[in-house]
Amino acid sequence: MIYRYPEYCEKFRCIADKCRDSCCIGWEIDIDPETLVYYGSIGGGFGERLRRGISGGAFVLGEDERCPFLNSKGLCDIYTELGEEHLCRICSDHPRYFEWFEGVKEGGVGLSCEAAAELIISSDFRLKEKEVPEETAPGHSPELYSLLLSAREEMLRRLETDELRSALRWMLAWAEELQSRMDNGELTFPEDTEEQEASAPDAKSVLEYFRGLETLDPCWPELLKTAEEQTGAAPLTYEQEVCLRRIGAYFLYRYFMKGVFDGEILSRVKLAAVSVWVIGWLWRTTGTGGTADIPRRYSKEIEYCEENIEAFLDSTYEEDFFTSAGIAGLLSIL
Repeated sequence: MIYRYPEYCEKFRCIADKCRDSCCIGWEIDIDPETLVYYGSIGGGFGERLRRGISGGAFVLGEDERCPFLNSKGLCDIYTELGEEHLCRICSDHPRYFEWFEGVKEGGVGLSCEAAAELIISSDFRLKEKEVPEETAPGHSPELYSLLLSAREEMLRRLETDELRSALRWMLAWAEELQSRMDNGELTFPEDTEEQEASAPDAKSVLEYFRGLETLDPCWPELLKTAEEQTGAAPLTYEQEVCLRRIGAYFLYRYFMKGVFDGEILSRVKLAAVSVWVIGWLWRTTGTGGTADIPRRYSKEIEYCEENIEAFLDSTYEEDFFTSAGIAGLLSIL
């Protein structure tokens, strides 16, 4: 089996107690059945503590929603007591993500992690492959997989070489035509498409929409409100645009190929384009341009809340400001 991943993943290291937004705080942490059985077999005082800290197959969060095994130094007591190999699967994997196809496993590191976000915005997007042991993968159409893989390669190429806004507008138009063909059972590329025409930008409605989603960080809606009330902002710098290209590539790589299983690609291209716009707009209007903090916070609120990302993908077909023309309008003021 081939394992495909962004090259920057090789540099990823958890920064543990140096992390300012620990993944051991504020998240519900489920324990996989195999690890749960192992924890139940541990004897002594630490075994008793393990069982007191687990209920219903998950860790019982304490004050400020801290995992009960996150100590005062910001380190994991399970890691220090039992070793890294005995962390539950979600703790061992995070912030890594994976997707399985026939003969191929794709993976990366998620933007919601402070250390991963720094890597993503500071590293050129390059994919690597290596052989790994075979793993079970869900079935899918080989023809559709081949089509979407080539489509993703072309969009990533455009995102790297073309002017940022032009690349995103082209991607929206191309994906809309490709989605139409797929819906009609035609697995062929569209002819080269003109950039998506833009409607009048509606930044206020978009920011209001995001403020109305489920909130993990109570300060997040306030940040969006600040951006909504801004009447002017400094233009993006060249360095910021480079970072936004890398963020767009992250979203395309992570989500686009899921269309192999459900036939849905347009909403995922819109996710990439809107994510670039929101992060870029927040950089411009909040004085935090080019830093990893805004992309990390955006990812945590949208990507890592299942209700929010599902709501967004549905809304790309329901809200006027999330039509391809509406998103193109937003990009005209980025």
